[in-house]
Amino acid sequence: MTAPTCHHWIAAEHRHCRVVEGVRRFVIGDRCAVHSPSALAGRPEPTPGPGWPRDREAA
Repeated sequence: MTAPTCHHWIAAEHRHCRVVEGVRRFVIGDRCAVHSPSALAGRPEPTPGPGWPRDREAA
């Protein structure tokens, strides 16, 4: 199995990001911390609450 990569399209460079460190799964696809939905909107990352994100330690 290959490591997940960031699938954000960088239009100015005509390429996908392809970073492999710190990539998380979102509804829009796998994204690195720089290209997460919150980062792109200029908002801080939400704090993990009860449930899946916080309880998912080694998956």
